[in-house]
Amino acid sequence: MSARTVPPSGLKPTWSSIFETGLGARAYPYLMVLPAVVIVLGVVVYPVLSGIMTAFYDVTLRSLNSGDMDFVGLRNFERVFADPNFVRALQNTVVWVVLNVVAQLGLGLALALLLHRAMPGIGFFRSGILVPWVVPSVVAVLTWRWMYDPSVGIVNELLVKLGVIDAYHPWLGDTATSLYAVTVESIWKGTPFVMLLLLAALQLVPKSILEAASMDGASGWKKLWYVILPQIRVSFAIAAVLTFILTVNNFNAIWLMTEGGPLNSSEILFTLAYKYGFKRFDLGLASAVATMLFVGLVVATTVYLKLIQAREED
Repeated sequence: MSARTVPPSGLKPTWSSIFETGLGARAYPYLMVLPAVVIVLGVVVYPVLSGIMTAFYDVTLRSLNSGDMDFVGLRNFERVFADPNFVRALQNTVVWVVLNVVAQLGLGLALALLLHRAMPGIGFFRSGILVPWVVPSVVAVLTWRWMYDPSVGIVNELLVKLGVIDAYHPWLGDTATSLYAVTVESIWKGTPFVMLLLLAALQLVPKSILEAASMDGASGWKKLWYVILPQIRVSFAIAAVLTFILTVNNFNAIWLMTEGGPLNSSEILFTLAYKYGFKRFDLGLASAVATMLFVGLVVATTVYLKLIQAREED
């Protein structure tokens, strides 16, 4: 032990000297992250495990009141699959996720490429594009619900004046358009986040690579496909995974605009689980749907990241 760490004779070692050498030095990093680990275990890990366990038990208001929660195995999952509303919600979820992910990635990339150029006032435009993303979700949803109003909504007013439609249409009240109307709001809200991620990635692409591609005759789509996208593929993958997760978990948009209606036309698995748990008070059934959502998210995210990793290794 150096002279700096040896406490004077007759004095107890200070806290700093305890964590400078030996076991204290090895334990110090773990002690620093211990509060964060405890918070994650309490806020994330425990609720997830508790929800998965609940999916295998009969948990209702009656069973909670009596304290007699029986183990039912896969019965909750069987009841979910037998419910016609589940099939409709699953189909809507696939449409909801595919439209959101494809549109947000496509529009986000287009905006990122546009705002990556040097032009007067570019900072103002970049800030303006981010407004939908920073607006609170509830405020954005309620604003769009008013815009879709069949009587005084600005959407109908604009479409009628442009000649796209002949009369005002109840976009949120029509089974054929309710899901797509909510999807437009979700795309509007989420695209700036994707744009921000991809714009940051574009700014890290070396200019020498782009200049070399231009000198070799690459331009337009060829330059985008063969030069730019390979350089930002990691950020693009991250944006795709995050968009997928956020879209599946986007409860506010559908619930506040349509509550899954009319006639379950905009029902997704998340809103169905909410109805099971807080309208039918069948927490076992709700946990079964939530467990399937969780497993689906984990599997889809893992497969996508593995494909990206394999492509990078080739």
